Amino acid sequence: MVLKIPEISNHELKRILLVGCHLHRWQSKEQDGIRKVIREQGFVQLDLINPASRYHDLFFSSRIHDYHQGEFERTVYPEKLVFETYFHNLNAIHIEHFPLFYSQTLDRNHLDRYYSRALRILEQTHPDMLDQVLNYVQKQGITRSSDLVSLGKADPKYAVWKTSRNSGTALELLWAMGKLAVIRDENFRKTYDVIERYVEESALVKQSYSEEEQQHLKLILKLQSFPVISTGRLSIKKKGIKFGKKINLSPDRLLSEENIDRLTPSLIQLKVEAMGYIVPSNWGEMSQESLDDEMRVIGPLDPLIWDRQLLNKLFDFDYMWEVYKKPQDRKWGYYVYPLLYRGIFIGRLEAKYESKISTLRLFNYQAEDHFSMDSDTEEAFHWMVARWKRMVGAEEVDYDTSIPYTNIEAG
Repeated sequence: MVLKIPEISNHELKRILLVGCHLHRWQSKEQDGIRKVIREQGFVQLDLINPASRYHDLFFSSRIHDYHQGEFERTVYPEKLVFETYFHNLNAIHIEHFPLFYSQTLDRNHLDRYYSRALRILEQTHPDMLDQVLNYVQKQGITRSSDLVSLGKADPKYAVWKTSRNSGTALELLWAMGKLAVIRDENFRKTYDVIERYVEESALVKQSYSEEEQQHLKLILKLQSFPVISTGRLSIKKKGIKFGKKINLSPDRLLSEENIDRLTPSLIQLKVEAMGYIVPSNWGEMSQESLDDEMRVIGPLDPLIWDRQLLNKLFDFDYMWEVYKKPQDRKWGYYVYPLLYRGIFIGRLEAKYESKISTLRLFNYQAEDHFSMDSDTEEAFHWMVARWKRMVGAEEVDYDTSIPYTNIEAG
């Protein structure tokens, strides 16, 4: 089958990306907005770092006008709308995708290096611990690591990552192995229960996906959050789909007649300036959507900025999350937020919420060379800060003098 590949402009591709990331307008309100976004985006990465709200709160606040910090957790876990698992990073994934990941959690060979090592050590030193913890949760129900103190503490030399207690390690391993579910997650204080009490029984069936089928389905899920994937940087490997220079599965094979019918009915390939991109099949409608006039703070792990090369090509914006760099090696700052306005990145800034004085502090503002502030952008900036202030529950906003328009007051 010879595919006829449509050619579109950079402008149209950028619009597809913005619309597919749900950053072109507000996505409903309050809890309805949270439900809509997590269903349509498919998943959101969870991250602990919290200078002025955690990443997943920023993710929702850039898509839901009236979002309040922590509302995601208060909504989705009681309603059993997500499950936590690793999809490259730790993510909360919409529950409809549970069968795709459940089968691989039952396979010990699929555990990553960290969990494989922890499991090996635990079984060597305390071979009954997994069974003891699982039996405890089955009988007692909702369980935190702190509930298992009576089951003993590990020798420090066997301590792993977040806990030196064998029972805490066992709790997390049982989750990684598909025996337990995270049923509540408050500031990364996780509460567990057996998987059968969280997930519908019909979903607790091991699926017989081939490796190729599984990776295709994960690619479709990836496209829910990031609707433009460069075929020149797509790599599908045993552990997952990655962006890179090597292609393990060619676009022609990915979009062959057989795979379009069987696996990828919602995808199409486009060409922009001789480059190939995989996008959703409704790309034409997406490219015609309008953009609102709101300014948005974009979290540093947002799907919009996953592909740095594409970001530079479409938006002429260079960005790198530099929290793990040494201070002397940083170009822009520790935890820098890009600012998006009318489909343009106008600059970046840093922020910190100081809870003791209930103040949102903004500093290190850096405008892009092509951008100059006018009355429209001042007003949009004003409302962006007002939403941020409300989202974190701050009483005051403090503008560092490095921001040239310090006369703006956020109500």
